[in-house]
Amino acid sequence: MFISNEITNALINIFKKHSNERICVIGTMCCGKTTLVRKLSPYNCVDADDELWPQIPKDEMDTLSQRPITKEIIDTVFTLMYERVTAKPGCPLFGITILDCEVVVYLDISLQLLRKHCETRGDTDYIDALYVKKYIEEDCIAHRAKEKKIFYHLTLTE
Repeated sequence: MFISNEITNALINIFKKHSNERICVIGTMCCGKTTLVRKLSPYNCVDADDELWPQIPKDEMDTLSQRPITKEIIDTVFTLMYERVTAKPGCPLFGITILDCEVVVYLDISLQLLRKHCETRGDTDYIDALYVKKYIEEDCIAHRAKEKKIFYHLTLTE
């Protein structure tokens, strides 16, 4: 997957500006989070999936991996993230959940590009990715209304 230099540079600038704060970079499936974690490894980026999934027993993992993704599955994943994953200063955390942090970066993606990424990747259903995108956007609205966090909105163009 290709991630534009503009997105990479914007994230680097955010990481530098907020180097002593906890940063959550959130986005739906197939928006490029894992690619960015690898590309930005000098900035101590952490993939929330790598933190959470090794802690989950196989039978529970099988339940959470069912398709289609439902509200119950998303709610359970969000709860597990809140309970078991921690954002740390100087280690931007990439995932689908806004955890306890001072800075949130939302990686938005157009519906057309999301569909293309899902088709290219081949293992992610577009409808599931769309559902997660909707859930993340609702979570952003809720956090903005009740918490003092700095929000950045970056739109992926490729």
